[in-house]
Amino acid sequence: MKRRRLSSDTGNFNPPEIDATKLPAERLLKTSDLPGPKDAKLWEEVLKELPVDILLLTVKDCEFLSCVSHLNKGYIRSSHDNLGPVYFGLMGTGPTLKIAVMKCYPGPLAPGGPLTTVTNGVEVLRPKAVFCVGFCGGLGEKVRLGDVAILAKLRTYSSVKVTDSGIQERGLAVPLERNLLSLIKNADDGWKAPLRDCGEVKVWKDGVYLSGPEKVESKERREELVKRFPDAIAIEMEGQGLFSAAHDLKVEWIVIKGVANLADGREPESWRQFASVMAASLTAHILSKSIVFKNWPHYKR
Repeated sequence: MKRRRLSSDTGNFNPPEIDATKLPAERLLKTSDLPGPKDAKLWEEVLKELPVDILLLTVKDCEFLSCVSHLNKGYIRSSHDNLGPVYFGLMGTGPTLKIAVMKCYPGPLAPGGPLTTVTNGVEVLRPKAVFCVGFCGGLGEKVRLGDVAILAKLRTYSSVKVTDSGIQERGLAVPLERNLLSLIKNADDGWKAPLRDCGEVKVWKDGVYLSGPEKVESKERREELVKRFPDAIAIEMEGQGLFSAAHDLKVEWIVIKGVANLADGREPESWRQFASVMAASLTAHILSKSIVFKNWPHYKR
C-alpha cells in the first residue's frame, strides 16, 4: 500500500477501507450489537472466568468496540460494583487467553479515569498485564495518520519548573518492564492489517509517548512539545494514570494506539475508528501468541 500523507484539506482525506470480515466478529460491532444489561451474567456466574490473563482498557466507544470485535464469538457481559460493565471473552486460536475489556473516563487523574479503573480492575480481575488500546495524536515529522505506535517509554510533560532561563522538565521518563519491552521488538511479525487492499500499516515499536492532562489541538502547542521532546512520536491522556496504578500494583502495562490526528486541531472523524481498529488488530495479533504469556504471573500470584 502506498503510504498516505496528510493533505491540507483533511475533510477530503479518508483512511484506507477496513475489511471487517477479517475480524473475529466478521464485522465491526456497533453499540446496538452488544448484550445489554438485561442480557448480562450475574457476577457470581462469571467468577469461573477469573483470573483473566489480560485486561484491555479503552476510553471512547470506537476503541471499546474495536477491542470487543476482536474477541472470539461467545463473549459475555457482566457488572461489578467497583468496576461497572466488564466484557469477558477469549482471543486467538489454539491455546487462547482470557480477556477482559473495560472502559474508563479520559484523563490521567479524572474520577473513573485510568488510575482508579486500573487499580480496581487489577485487584478484582487479577490479570497478568494491562493493555491500553485505542487512538492517539502523532508527533514528529515521520509519523502519519493510521500508523500504530507501541509505547516503549512514557514521558509525562505537565510537571515542570519554570524559571527566567526557561523550562526545566520534572516529569517522569519510564520505560516498559523487561517482559513487554522484549516482546514488542517483534510485535508485528506476521501481522496483516485488516484492509481491503491488503496493504500495510506502519508500526512504531520504539515509541516515546507523551502523556498528560491536555487534549492538544493546537499547531503552536504541538510544535512546542515537539521542540521539548524531539524523540516523542505520540501524545495521549491515559498512559500516566495507567502507569501510576500498574507501578503500585506491580503489574505489567503497555499502551498501543493508532494515530488518528496530528495534535494540530485537524482530526478527521473517520480516522478515529480506523486507528482504533488497527491498534486492536495488532494487540490481538500480539496476544495470539499465548505461549509467550504462559509463565507470566497473575496479579498477587
